Amino acid sequence: MLKRIISLFIAVFTVFSVITVADAAKVTPVIMVSGFGATTLAENGEAAFPPSMGKVSEALGFKEDLTLTEILEGFKSYTQEGGDVKQFAAIVSRIAEPIRLNADGTSAYDVKPIISGAENTSYAGFKKNDMLKYIPYTGSEFLDMESVAARIGEENVFNFMYDWRADYDIVADEFKAYIDDVLELTGAEKVSIYSVSQGCLIVGQYLFKYSDLKQTDKVVFDTPVLGGTTFATDLLTPGESDFNMRVILSLLSDILHTELDFTVLTDLAESDYITKMINAIKDPVLLPALKSCIAFWQLVPIEEFEEHWPALLNEDENSAVLNAVRNFHKGFMGNISETFDKAGKNGTEVSIKACTGFDLVTTTDVYSDSIVDMRYSTGAICAPYGESFPDDYVQAKENGKNSISPDRTVDLSAGYLPDRTWVINGLFHGQVEWCEKSIGLIEELLFTYNIKDAYSSYEYPQFMNSHSSTSDLTMNFMSTNNGFLLLENGRTEYTLKIKNVSKESAFLLSGIECNAVETDFSSAKILLPGESIYVTASADEISSGEINIKYSDIKNIFDSKVKSFGISVIDSYSGVKAVDDMPENDKTPIGFKLVFYLVTKALNMFEK
Repeated sequence: MLKRIISLFIAVFTVFSVITVADAAKVTPVIMVSGFGATTLAENGEAAFPPSMGKVSEALGFKEDLTLTEILEGFKSYTQEGGDVKQFAAIVSRIAEPIRLNADGTSAYDVKPIISGAENTSYAGFKKNDMLKYIPYTGSEFLDMESVAARIGEENVFNFMYDWRADYDIVADEFKAYIDDVLELTGAEKVSIYSVSQGCLIVGQYLFKYSDLKQTDKVVFDTPVLGGTTFATDLLTPGESDFNMRVILSLLSDILHTELDFTVLTDLAESDYITKMINAIKDPVLLPALKSCIAFWQLVPIEEFEEHWPALLNEDENSAVLNAVRNFHKGFMGNISETFDKAGKNGTEVSIKACTGFDLVTTTDVYSDSIVDMRYSTGAICAPYGESFPDDYVQAKENGKNSISPDRTVDLSAGYLPDRTWVINGLFHGQVEWCEKSIGLIEELLFTYNIKDAYSSYEYPQFMNSHSSTSDLTMNFMSTNNGFLLLENGRTEYTLKIKNVSKESAFLLSGIECNAVETDFSSAKILLPGESIYVTASADEISSGEINIKYSDIKNIFDSKVKSFGISVIDSYSGVKAVDDMPENDKTPIGFKLVFYLVTKALNMFEK
């Protein structure tokens, strides 16, 4: 009898041990949802848009046996008076033809995602089918699918492929079916979701309709289009548009992941010729392609839609488009906060990471990440672009938190999800992998439970400055790790950290000016790539202002630049603070550092 009891005990212990080990080994699959235009649409199995190089060559009028005479004749025709613009418009029209839509928003051609289904669109599936080149945004502006696979297994990370022209309500139903397939395929109980830009509206509509199913563990929205974007309104407005070429060229550097400064081409890009080329294709080519695109109209903010649709749509002919947009407004877009609250009660941890600091590419004078207005990505109240809130401004909702950004341009207290929203200043739309702070935050939110809310992490405070290498420099006060300087215990001297975030350039810092604090910066310093210096900042009263750092690249020392950061001196702080003990600065003489940098660069060039 005793042996039986012991045997039973051992059996029960073994079973529970196995269950415990099995539970510990369970992995929550991650589904990634990309943005507008990212999924390759195919016709008869061949890429239709974005087109293959063969299709582009065909649209350009090239052929394999093109002779030199034909090339020269073609160039002559292309550059004749007015012919260049007309030909450019014709080329774009030919390239965009496969994605043309009917008046009711349905596709004029039988195009669909080039690959679909949970099994085919896991990272393992993409590899098995030799379709890796069709993974949206890999290595660009999207969290890399390969890096996620390295953490949780190639069979546990998925990329939802969809027709980005279609009604988000319909796509949300497709997404729900996709989640069902992922759960069945993996045997998991829930999935986590990472979405970027337009993809966030699909995920949002899914949560609006299906959060009661409790299929989601973590949902992370990255530079989301939640409330729409004025950029879409601008493109859907007939007539010439005013494009901000400096912003576009800066964004291009980040998209290409290069530290080359394309803004030196601003004067050339802003010439009448470039503007003429852009506007030549807008009304005759882009608007016909977009005017019955339900998904693009659903990007227009609710308060702007009714005013703008009559210029392009007909109440009868385009009724299906109008109905789809209005229903979406009644769905997720009109109930964003309520949707997130309901999802939270159903066990889903929702997080938002947004970016600001730039005007829109269409120069609409609003704070944005260059593509999405800050007010629509987070629900925040924002100052007009280039300005900050007045001194007497009080945050919209008293919540016991510091909900106004250090530069006093963003008030998150009225946001969709203020306790789980993070804002990075100076980072462009979707450039998560170009900034160590951005990718570190996303990975923490997606894979761990280390961050309870936007106020619980010193490493990732609610408001941060960009660490992208094209930002050159970043700064923070040591006690808060951001632009808030916290006054406490009668202390008047604090530590300001300035870091060179470039991976390639060394900078000569020549001065620091600030109207809110005083610093002890007195002599020029060289900052090598990745290096930081620590400066004493003195303050004894609440105020706000800008820190302006004067610097130049060692490669062009006579080209002086100024990097500005908004700061706030406060007497209470809702985030995590650290002990402000100033680290020791590197005391290597400027001459030695300069020689070291130049020799290192020369050796690197020699190796290449």
